[in-house]
Amino acid sequence: NYTKDWKTAAKDSVFKAAQESERDRVYFNPAVKQGKADGVRALGQFAYYDAIVMHGDGGDRLSFSSIRKRALGKAKPPSQGGDETTWLNAFLDARVWAMKQEPEHEDTTRVDTGQRVFLKAGNFDLKTPLKWKVYGQTFEIK
Repeated sequence: NYTKDWKTAAKDSVFKAAQESERDRVYFNPAVKQGKADGVRALGQFAYYDAIVMHGDGGDRLSFSSIRKRALGKAKPPSQGGDETTWLNAFLDARVWAMKQEPEHEDTTRVDTGQRVFLKAGNFDLKTPLKWKVYGQTFEIK
């Protein structure tokens, strides 16, 4: 009954609030906190969030912290005097490397035709309209 029970629980406001609280504690808040510490705007914070969700922030070589360390070997974040574009390119390059280490994440379109589209456009604040592709699907926010 797992699927049926999950659908029932998903309608419960307390269950939804617990999920949202855990999402914020484990993924969203750490991504935003590190993004602000690194001096990156909404796009960078989004890239950090996506990386933490996919890779976690444990101590292994493919975690968010390790991806960030790999990027630090190539560039400095704005908070350390670096250029935001250069930094985010280094971070996304490190992220793509990490994704390619795991067969379940070898499709890197979420970075290549998603996040990098906004970076190439210089849309650091993610101002709408936004249009991107991920896994062959096109998305748009007007």
